Parts: sequence; C-alpha cells; structure tokens
Amino acid sequence: MEIQKYSITLVAALLASGSFLSAQDSFLSEDDLFNEEVNERVSVYDPLESINRYTFEFNDYVYRNLLNPVARGYTFITPDPVEDGAKNFFRNLRYPIRLTGNLLQGRWDGAWVETKRFAVNSVIGLAGIRVPADGFEGMSRIPSEGIGQALGSWGIGEGPYLVLPLLGSSNVRDLVGLVGDAVVHPARKPFSSTDDWAWEWQTVFGGSEFIVSTPTLTDAYVRLKGNSIDSYSALKNGYSQYRRAAIAE
Repeated sequence: MEIQKYSITLVAALLASGSFLSAQDSFLSEDDLFNEEVNERVSVYDPLESINRYTFEFNDYVYRNLLNPVARGYTFITPDPVEDGAKNFFRNLRYPIRLTGNLLQGRWDGAWVETKRFAVNSVIGLAGIRVPADGFEGMSRIPSEGIGQALGSWGIGEGPYLVLPLLGSSNVRDLVGLVGDAVVHPARKPFSSTDDWAWEWQTVFGGSEFIVSTPTLTDAYVRLKGNSIDSYSALKNGYSQYRRAAIAE
C-alpha cells in the first residue's frame, strides 16, 4: 500500500510539472542525441557529487518504474501516425524557444528557417501535426537552439554539474537556460499560476506534452546510461559531451 501511495504521488508530480519536464526535450532527447558519440571521457566539474548521486538514484527509480511503463503503454496503444503527429504538434509549439536561441546567438539564417518552417507547418501542416516544410527547398530541419546553448555561445561556463529531481542531468548554466525556455514557451507565458482555470489548463497541456515525449526521454536515458558499471558517471559524461558538441556547432 505504501509503495502504491508513493507511486501515485510521483505520477501526480510528474503530470503537474509536465510542461517543465518536457522542456528537457529541447536539449536532451532530440533525435540528434542518438547521433552523438559519447564514449570518450571528458572532465566535468562535479563538487556536488554526493547530492547528485542521491538524486540520480531517485530519478532512476522514477524512470524505470514509472516513466518506462508509461512510455511503453503509450507506444503500444497509440498508432504510429498519431504518435508522430503528436510529437510534431508539440515540437512546432516550441518554435519561440528555437527562435529565441537563434536570435540570441545572432543566427539570423537559423531564425529565418525556423520561422518559415513554423509558418508552413502551422498552416499547411494543420497546426504542426504534419511537417510539409521538410519537402520545401531551404526549409530542412536544423539543429535545435535554446537559451542554454545561447549562454554557452556567449562564453558563459557550465558551472557545477547538477542532477535535478525528475529532470535529470544539467548544470547551472543549462538550468538557467531551461527556466528561460519555459518563460518563452507560448503555452505558459500568458497565464498566471494563481488563476485556477489557467493552472488546470497548463497541467493538462503539460501532462499531455510530457506523455507524448516519454518514449524519446526514456530512450535517451537508456542510451546515455548504457551498460556502464557506474551509470551515474556514464550519464554525466554523455550529457556533458552532447551539450558541449551542441554549443560548439
């Protein structure tokens, strides 16, 4: 009974914070992650390792016992076209995040490509459910940019490595970027958390976005974790390599 209560509480927490959790997708669970090599060891500043490892164990329990079943269940009951359409829809809504990331870095071409893609996918692609922009010249998908990457391009250091409850691997700079990404997200900024209706709407929307993203999140987690004896170090190494590579591009 206690385990059931614990699991139910965690599920509620996940859904309530789904809109913030899904922001992680902008730098951890994109398809680009699976094209990165993460075998080489890198130096990572980790003065909070003892606390981070404790949080890592908590997250690992959640991922294995809650997120993974949710992801498998969602994938099983959802037809592939519907699953792909839902992913496309929520990714299209994150256009302001990608636009802001490009603008902050002075990537005018990238900002223009993202704007054209958003316009075409929103109108012709039925609010982004489909991605017809992929078939137009000069509108191919480009690597996602976010505020965390912009901060890195400005020369701001990573700061200490962090493992955030539920959110997972991060660092001080990327945490600031993650908050910034959430602020510019169109489904959240116009609403006040003190408005009951707005809070409920955001919770439902964020929970839906989070459920749609769970298969990618869990796949990314499994890939980074790998078969390493020390999963904590493997994730820290893999995440740091990926972020540094994304900023260097």
